[in-house]
Amino acid sequence: PNTDRGACNHKLDAIPVEGEKESQSSSSGFTEAQRKERQKNIKLHIQLIEHASRCKSSSCKSSNCAKMKSYLKHGQTCKLKTIGGCKICKRIWTLLRIHANQCKSSNCPIPQCIAIRERIRQLTKQQQAMDDRRRQEMNRHYRHGMTESR
Repeated sequence: PNTDRGACNHKLDAIPVEGEKESQSSSSGFTEAQRKERQKNIKLHIQLIEHASRCKSSSCKSSNCAKMKSYLKHGQTCKLKTIGGCKICKRIWTLLRIHANQCKSSNCPIPQCIAIRERIRQLTKQQQAMDDRRRQEMNRHYRHGMTESR
């Protein structure tokens, strides 16, 4: 790097992070192109869920509408669910969670959207309360240490 290094003038060598290749992004292991393609596929699947949830036609022209409707129905009736290891449920619930994170509609027709948003809100509130308690405890320890050092 072109920074002021003072008296330090030796050559700097990049140290590769374990398990990371130069063509991969640092966090997911996907190349930038793979990551963009995955995002595009997720967006298309969410659009399909939104369409299938609103579509009342039994002979819809969308080629994947009936298939997505059957997946949504499967998600409601499956006995294994995600905890039992059902791959279809895992995929559908992941897409529903992504949708719910972005959805602002008060009467959304997507199955479980409002319930998922409420659960996310509860978990966020719970996490904030835990963070507040941790912060208060750290402040108490800090203040206690300051009074002892005087």
